[in-house]
Amino acid sequence: MRTLILSDLHLGSRNCHAGLITEILERERFDRLILNGDTLHSINLRKLTPKHWGILNWLRQLARSREMILLRGNHDHECDYTPSATGHPNGDANGTANGEAAAFGSNHVLPALLDVPMIEEYQLEIKCRPYAVLHGDRFDPTLKNALASEMAGWCYQFAQKVNKKLAKWLKKKSKRWSGVLEVMRRRSVAYARERGTDGIITGHTHFPEDLHIDDVHYLNTGCWTEPPCTYITVDPAGARLHHVPD
Repeated sequence: MRTLILSDLHLGSRNCHAGLITEILERERFDRLILNGDTLHSINLRKLTPKHWGILNWLRQLARSREMILLRGNHDHECDYTPSATGHPNGDANGTANGEAAAFGSNHVLPALLDVPMIEEYQLEIKCRPYAVLHGDRFDPTLKNALASEMAGWCYQFAQKVNKKLAKWLKKKSKRWSGVLEVMRRRSVAYARERGTDGIITGHTHFPEDLHIDDVHYLNTGCWTEPPCTYITVDPAGARLHHVPD
């Protein structure tokens, strides 16, 4: 069996490289597809372009013919608003729909579109050895500071509008200067040891990596918003990180 692992597609984002995603889905041969978090950028489906909808339609068809694993990312929020019977986000005067609150978040949208349940973590066998596959946002110390995280995201989006290469450089340097990447590697490896797995595959950071840290194989699938876009394949020979030219 051959497995394709993609993360951080961010469909709906203006920076999503939808054409490259389509190219990989067409070119790669695989029996199982793992979407490792942040497939959608937000719950606002109006931001999806025709190319983004085309990818979602393709994924839905793939889910009917091949095995698909859908993992939660940090953009897959638990509850964004409470719908009402009349379609107003805030429901009736009491903030409910027909008198009862009905939680609805972006973590419900993608499973409904693809008809695949969303899970937190998946264990994958690679060369007869267990690997944990999860988005990895739980290891990010910056997400605990909502204001700092929101400000950083705003600054990055503004920089992308001015100069995409500059934005990528700033993001890379800021994460390294703050030590976030190192902290996430360390926490990921510690989690793998705690779980008793020989390796761990995460996303979230948008920086692809393939490292052996002592006794643990650490892989990061990168992203599809800044080149080079990257993905992982797994077959009987092992796991391999691929880079897609810009």
